[in-house]
Amino acid sequence: MEAVNTNDIHIKGLSAGTGIAIGEAVLIISDSKAVDPSFIKKKEVKKHKAQFSEAKETLLSELKLMSKELKDSGSAEIIDTQLQIIEDPDVQKNVFDIIENKLLSVDFALYQTFSLFIERLKESGSELFRQRIVDLEEIRDRYIALVSDQENIKSVKKGSIIIAREISPTELVSFYEDGAVGLVMEKGGVTSHAAIISKSLGLPCIVSANNATREVEKGDQVILDSAAGILISHPAKTTLKSYQERIEARAKGAVEKHDGVFATTDGCEFKLLANIEFEAELPKVVENDAKGVGLLRTESLLFGHRLRKSEEEQVAFYGKILSGTTGPVTIRLFDIGGDKSGIKVSKEANPFLGWRGIRLLLDEKELLRNQLRAIYKVSGEYQGRIKILVPMISVLDEVHKIKKEMEKIRQELISDGVEIDEKIPLGLMVEVPSVALSAYQFGREVDFFSIGTNDLTQYTMAVDRGNERICDLFQHYHPSVLKLIKLTVEGADKAGIEVSVCGELAGNKIGAACLLGFGIREFSMLPYSIPVIQELLNSRPLKDFQELAKKALELSTAKELEEYFKMWESGN
Repeated sequence: MEAVNTNDIHIKGLSAGTGIAIGEAVLIISDSKAVDPSFIKKKEVKKHKAQFSEAKETLLSELKLMSKELKDSGSAEIIDTQLQIIEDPDVQKNVFDIIENKLLSVDFALYQTFSLFIERLKESGSELFRQRIVDLEEIRDRYIALVSDQENIKSVKKGSIIIAREISPTELVSFYEDGAVGLVMEKGGVTSHAAIISKSLGLPCIVSANNATREVEKGDQVILDSAAGILISHPAKTTLKSYQERIEARAKGAVEKHDGVFATTDGCEFKLLANIEFEAELPKVVENDAKGVGLLRTESLLFGHRLRKSEEEQVAFYGKILSGTTGPVTIRLFDIGGDKSGIKVSKEANPFLGWRGIRLLLDEKELLRNQLRAIYKVSGEYQGRIKILVPMISVLDEVHKIKKEMEKIRQELISDGVEIDEKIPLGLMVEVPSVALSAYQFGREVDFFSIGTNDLTQYTMAVDRGNERICDLFQHYHPSVLKLIKLTVEGADKAGIEVSVCGELAGNKIGAACLLGFGIREFSMLPYSIPVIQELLNSRPLKDFQELAKKALELSTAKELEEYFKMWESGN
């Protein structure tokens, strides 16, 4: 926290969206509490099982109603994931087993069942699933509140800005329906479910805002500047007036939209595509004029009541994405940690350096082959539109093995008379420095690169991007990261393949400007980022971006680049 003057108090966080909100602070401080074991008598077993069943039906009703109300939003898919968790037959089986055989109360049975699942998620090498622990904790705590007859329903007034340590998607949606206009979280990252939901709902949001619940009191007037990543408490009159004017200007459409133009002022064309995970995000893809899907995450297909979708269900999902879009669709193979494969594995000390991505898939051949078959099957109807992207590649041997697996599946389907696209391009995620440093050698083996700047930054800077204590070290446009990207582009050019960027850097103004200067012409990002990046890249000739990129490589720190970019953007 830093005091700007006697009135304004700024609390810094990480930007998880855009927009400005002014409203009254509402604090949501809820700590999950352990439930102690409580023994019951045999004659009470039936009653405790009935309490579970009643709570389950209540939760299902609440979430199904919410899912219907959010049918046009990406939020609906996340709510559906929570429905699948509640309907998971293994949850009920485990709870009933604890009640019947251990004669323990229903609240403890629920606590123990969900806590076991949560611990497994904590061991996961997948950032996506680690971020979703809060979803499971909220379901667990809501279950326990219901069976314990606790009142756990919260509501807020219209115009409230929610300030919480962490929050679940269902809570956030409920507050949004009450009229909440912004969200500040002390925990969580920009890829947390709550952050994704806030973007889907159009709510300004910042995360990793340390001590926000301590520095702000209930009822305080606050300003949330999402793009700048700050929460302003006790704003001075001049500050308040300035932000009110910015909100009014935005409402009047002060930012010009460059419909249909995807080229610099001197005619250098570029493509802006979308990163998505759920079918319900497709309207945003179309609305923001994305030229395809540059990254289709598929991990959610493994996160449900069966923990892995059948081949037929995968075909249906991929088909819906392709039918709902135009242009290419790059499908990333499952990028998951060990415990998401449906098998029991020992805990890893360093999951981000462990059994994840292609390493897991090459061991879990059934999982890999089912996904490849599904992709090839749907490709027959959408010839020339699908690309396959492989995550977490670090050595050439992995490339050779995945190519053999693809060829095996391709030949099997052709022999069976299945119509497929026989020439689906194969690409590698460049997210490990070893690939960037040997880009030419890797590039000779595949058709394209897609740079995952989130993981590339993590491995280059030795920063766990989910660790809030060191999040300030996660500098995705640090000169060291940019140099690796430049090496990747040079290696790809030499190998004669295309290179795109699908990480967070592509949707960042500084990052996108430098990337264009490095020679990258394809960017994939969250749909809401497309108009902002489009406007920036439309605004200048190519040589300006090339000069910026060259200067960026000469600087020593990310801070220096931020300061230089401000001058560059303003024309000074």
